[in-house]
Amino acid sequence: MKNLLKKRYWSAALVFVLMAGMLASVPVGAGQGAADGVSRYVTVDGRKMHVILYGDIDLPGQDFKDGTKTTLVMLPALGVPSPHIYFKPLAMELKTEFNVVILEPFGYGLSDGTTAERTVSNINSEIKDALDMLEIDQCVLLVHSISGVYGLNFVHDYPESVKGFIAVDNTVYDEGLSEALAMEQEYMLKQTEEFDALKDTFATEEAFLQAVREDPEKYGALLPDVAGYAYSESDEEEYLQGFCSSGNAAIKDEIERMDQSLLAVKDKKFPDDLPVLAMICSDNVNALPAWQTGHENQLNLQGENHELQIVEGSHYIWYTNLSGVTEHIDAWREKNQF
Repeated sequence: MKNLLKKRYWSAALVFVLMAGMLASVPVGAGQGAADGVSRYVTVDGRKMHVILYGDIDLPGQDFKDGTKTTLVMLPALGVPSPHIYFKPLAMELKTEFNVVILEPFGYGLSDGTTAERTVSNINSEIKDALDMLEIDQCVLLVHSISGVYGLNFVHDYPESVKGFIAVDNTVYDEGLSEALAMEQEYMLKQTEEFDALKDTFATEEAFLQAVREDPEKYGALLPDVAGYAYSESDEEEYLQGFCSSGNAAIKDEIERMDQSLLAVKDKKFPDDLPVLAMICSDNVNALPAWQTGHENQLNLQGENHELQIVEGSHYIWYTNLSGVTEHIDAWREKNQF
């Protein structure tokens, strides 16, 4: 099975991006003492959910020193093995101006798995419970890919909890995208089956992890190439741990429900009074015009609070254009005085 997973790219992006094999997906394995961030666990529904804090941290209390600073909560793409490592370069860029929280939903990164159905309402209820456990009353949500579906519903279900919204190439419902997204769902399910088959060739999970450590390139477990950012050795170990535990039952269930989840945002828009910054990548816009119109349909671009930016790059925009993404966020933050 050499190079079986070399182009493993779980994202709920679009199939044309996926098939191009533009970038490998990212996994995590944070833990206490994660470089430049503080790793914590909160208990939701009797299970441990892993969160990582970036900013000015009170280490003994494992919390932010300045509770008045706006909190930015990051939610990942579908099936990303390590939301922490995946978001870390962006979190490092934003940690001065925000209290940054990277949330790893159940089945992701170092969080526990779950048998609870991966419906939009269940996932959002767990996110809300995690924020309550962290005593985060209000935040700016930053979503990527499929978490844009959860995030838009979260805004409508828990409006008091969200003061601003940043969407990074978020997944949208549009009839013009249905075929591409259905193809991607099929592709991702096939990938999880192949990944399970690969893991079953090893006697134990530890044996699989050791094999991946010895030759990460063979198994498609190389760290992503992020322009202007260098990962550490501890990041690599986190990546490998997350990679080996990914593709689990919770993620498979979430992938299987992808089409149902998309229907949850059909004809749904962001509230006019909510500050929203939507950034979509040029690769998707150029490949399929419905990607842009689908995003425009979620926004009120005639009002003052919503803006849409086309940013040069691929679906994981901050991998190839970290400075462009952070510049748009900084300008939007200053405009809205966050």
